Amino acid sequence: MYKKFSSLVWMAAVVLVSCQNKRSDTETAAVTADSSSVPQILSYKVTGTIPHDTAAYTEGFELNGNQLYEGTGTLENSFISIADTATGKVQKKFPLKDKTMYGEGISILKNQLFQLTYQNHVAYVYNLNDLSKSTGTFKWPYEGWGMTNDGKNLYVSVGSSIIYKLDPVSFAVVGQIQVTDNLGTVDNLNELEFVNGFIYVNKWQTTKILKVDAATGHVVGTIDCFGLLSQYAPDYTPLSDDSVLNGIAWDKTNQLLYVTGKNWPLIFKLKLD
Repeated sequence: MYKKFSSLVWMAAVVLVSCQNKRSDTETAAVTADSSSVPQILSYKVTGTIPHDTAAYTEGFELNGNQLYEGTGTLENSFISIADTATGKVQKKFPLKDKTMYGEGISILKNQLFQLTYQNHVAYVYNLNDLSKSTGTFKWPYEGWGMTNDGKNLYVSVGSSIIYKLDPVSFAVVGQIQVTDNLGTVDNLNELEFVNGFIYVNKWQTTKILKVDAATGHVVGTIDCFGLLSQYAPDYTPLSDDSVLNGIAWDKTNQLLYVTGKNWPLIFKLKLD
């Protein structure tokens, strides 16, 4: 997304997060950085690629059955698409009807699809069987970046080092995770994917995916996707400086991570060693 903070905006966000930390109805994960616990470098193999829609400025990415759901951003061109996992071909596309809305992360939970917006402070709820119109909305006080779920609750990133845990019915914040590594807090957390007690996180404007322990907030591993495009799509020219890695979907059946980026021409299937 187009996420550029001025110092004043960043200070305001820090104040907001600080206030949120004092809520009596939230629980905060451990935040102490363990200097002896350096994140492990996680190696992987590319087991395959499929085409990706280069018109998609990827904000949310999720696998559901044999379909890839993708939420995209940019003003006047935000949409949700459904693509076939075998071919990458987009089968359906649902533009946001309100062109002032900037689409962000998505998550599928209990036959509903949730969609954040960037700075509009609103999120949409859809019936998964009909994404042409929302069935409801909820207010969100911060910026919206990434979203995932653990089968029970939603998790939302806002570009800071905090991941918020939400009740999917009331949308109340019921907990939060402070993400840290051996050096301290880790910010610019973006697209999220929950896998077996860990949250995989794109760190904005980097080639790295962080593996975060959802119980403690500590980064236990990093996946570096540097060089994927130059190796598999050497003729591709990025559309902008923001055409970076952003998009993680988990294939539980085959134990694969599907990863892509904003306006990238390919989706990569990664098998972690």
